[in-house]
Amino acid sequence: MQELYQAREVNIGVPIEEWQAVLPLVEPADIVTNMIPPSIFGPVRGGCLRRFLLLGALLAGLLWTLLLAVRIELAGRRDEAVRSHAVVVLGAAQYQGTPSAIFRARLDHALWLYERGVAPLVVVAGGRLEGDRYTEASAGTCYLRQRGVPASALLAVGEGNNTLESLEAVARVLGRRDAQSAVLVSDRFHMYRSLQMAPDLGLRAVGSPTTTSPVDGKPTSRLRYTLREVVAYTAYVLANL
Repeated sequence: MQELYQAREVNIGVPIEEWQAVLPLVEPADIVTNMIPPSIFGPVRGGCLRRFLLLGALLAGLLWTLLLAVRIELAGRRDEAVRSHAVVVLGAAQYQGTPSAIFRARLDHALWLYERGVAPLVVVAGGRLEGDRYTEASAGTCYLRQRGVPASALLAVGEGNNTLESLEAVARVLGRRDAQSAVLVSDRFHMYRSLQMAPDLGLRAVGSPTTTSPVDGKPTSRLRYTLREVVAYTAYVLANL
């Protein structure tokens, strides 16, 4: 250090005593180290913890998504139709009284179950969006009437704008009829969430998914609807939506 001060005295003409009074006696390596931000040497403790928690949350979310997607896929592959009080068709889009292709696939499957004596009653569920003249339930029952199902064997439950609301309305109606068992008909991707909701509402339900939905023929559509179901089921679990 003495040589360093001497060099400074030669270069700028400041006496060594004045430099010693102003500058602390430190090693040059310490000066360099103090000039470098701590983040260069590594994260501070709090930042490391935050990154660890974020990574853990991301991994947990990914694991939840994968496990739930597998359950949705497996539920959609099972047809557990047995003799029950009612076949319940969960509604889908309709256009001025005409069921959409997805809705028709569900209705056709319900018709097939009814004709084979699975249940004496077909319940079609689903309300209507703002501006619609028809409910999903009325459009569906009209479709089945045109295909030979008698009016006495049809029941339209035109309440609810989502799966939970529709199933709640169906549970109330069937409860008044003392009908406790049901075969739920919907798309493959929709079966898991529907079957998880049913017991919470007092319905003893099994699933019988349609196999002719246009969604099944498009892998990208199946993936999109499956991921949508992951979000919807998670919302149901967390917030009962």
